[in-house]
Formats: sequence, C-alpha cells, structure tokens
Amino acid sequence: MRRARLGSGSNLFLLLALAMGALAAPGCAENSAGGERVTVVRNAEPPPILGGIPPDKQAEIQLLLQQRDTSTLKCYQDVLNDKHDRAFKGSVFVILTINPSGKADDVRVAGGTLNNAEVGQCLVEKLKEFDYPQVPNRGSMQYEYRFEPAY
Repeated sequence: MRRARLGSGSNLFLLLALAMGALAAPGCAENSAGGERVTVVRNAEPPPILGGIPPDKQAEIQLLLQQRDTSTLKCYQDVLNDKHDRAFKGSVFVILTINPSGKADDVRVAGGTLNNAEVGQCLVEKLKEFDYPQVPNRGSMQYEYRFEPAY
C-alpha cells in the first residue's frame, strides 16, 4: 500500500497555496475584503430534463401491449408456420416513441435474438396501428417480445 506523505513537494505546495489564499477552489467559498464574512458560491445546476413517458403511463402502455399480444403473436406465428422449425424462437426488442395524443410516432426494432426481418416489420406495422394512452410529453420506451413455438 502506498501512503501520501504530507511533506511531499506537490502536497506541501498545495497546502501552502491554499493557506495563503493563492488558490481558490471553484464553487466553494469566497472571503470578503475584511476577511470577516464568508460567502458560499454554488455551482450552477442544470435544469431537470423534461419529457419522456412517466412511469405510470409506461405501465399502462405495457399493459396495453400485453392485452394485444394475440395480434402481435400472429406476426411470429405466420413465419413459424412457413418454417416448421421448433428452433425458430427468440426475443425482439422494439422502441416505441409515443406522441402526447397517444399515437406511435416512431416504432423500430432495436435488437433481440430472433433476427427475422419479416417478423420485425410486421411488429412495427401492428404497433403503429394501436391507440396508446395519452402522455404529457413525447417520449420513448422499450418493450420486449419473446416468441417460441407452442407445439
């Protein structure tokens, strides 16, 4: 283990400079001319980020997507019926961008393990048709679909 020595050159210089007032730490405090009063100076804080879908609305949207699972499952089932392959399974991540009116402004596939363009395109088209809950600001959220054969 390495210990910093108080008497080392850089530490000693820093302590002396701070004691003499030669260096001022940014955003800490300033001395007035008489040295009697200390004024605390705070760093400017960035304003909070506005927008996005609030958590309660995200829960409503997830519930809606779960309730309409049968219509999106058809996208997978149609391709599975053509393939007749039990190994054809996996997940698809979609990103939904919802307008305040409750319409899907943008829907896109963001990855997953299924890697089938036909299923992905069908999901995008179906999800754009849904009426979503109204949200206070335009925002995006991710949703995962997991597909596997029932037989």
